[in-house]
Amino acid sequence: MEQSAGQRSSVATNATVDLEVLDCTVCCHPLKPPVLQCGVGHVICSSCHGKLPDKNRCHVCAMDTAYNRCFAVEQILRSILVPCRNAGYGCDAKTAYHDSDSHEDGCPHAPCFCPEPGCGFAGATSSLPAHFTGGHGWAPPPQVARARAFDLQVQEGKRVLRDVDGGHLFLVDVAPAGPAGLAGAVLLLDPHAGAKAKPKFECHVAFHCRATGWRSSSEFPVRSTALDGGSLPADCYAFVVPRVAHPPATASIIVSVYDVSKKRPRNGDIRQHLKSRVN
Repeated sequence: MEQSAGQRSSVATNATVDLEVLDCTVCCHPLKPPVLQCGVGHVICSSCHGKLPDKNRCHVCAMDTAYNRCFAVEQILRSILVPCRNAGYGCDAKTAYHDSDSHEDGCPHAPCFCPEPGCGFAGATSSLPAHFTGGHGWAPPPQVARARAFDLQVQEGKRVLRDVDGGHLFLVDVAPAGPAGLAGAVLLLDPHAGAKAKPKFECHVAFHCRATGWRSSSEFPVRSTALDGGSLPADCYAFVVPRVAHPPATASIIVSVYDVSKKRPRNGDIRQHLKSRVN
């Protein structure tokens, strides 16, 4: 039986489309309504049309013509849905091609990678603690509050901390630094971290050894990383604990992490925490 136009429009089908034909011929970004076309049919996004030196001449065919709204192309753009690139990690969202980047920039299924050599695991941030503890025997992540000082054992290896205020995961890595002692890094695990991402948090680390009288403190921005390739960012180690300061197995440092977008808390909490340990 022959289907009516209304019946056919309600039937979803799979088709192959070269997505490049959905890109603007000027900026090469996905076309997004409103879309304009010349008299021949060459299309352009409205923002690029506003930048043309001659708005009454087609930039492709050089025809003297006015650009008009192309509702047919806009309808096609709205009807073509593409899967999220994180579909393999559990995301089942499908968005219009021109909106795919905005979805993926905040997709909760975007992966971070495991830093253990040779592992290769990748998954949403929420899946990392279970993988670290079940797959590699890491200790369960302790919960820490922002701007509140807490003790952290000085021991080689990696561990994660869970932020109780926002659910963020921080990776702490302590590694040998030759004669200098031990070098430490504090990183925010963020699948959406870009190369130029501004730090969201800062960290203050303090240490006092009663046996030697050695004191030290440092403050640094917390770098964000997705651990691409399963490796830590270059030059991520931000503090050092000298060997003379950590002979006991129970040596620890005092750490405080705070949100850079908010007013910085006073360091009195850290000093009081340090004073209570000294006494």
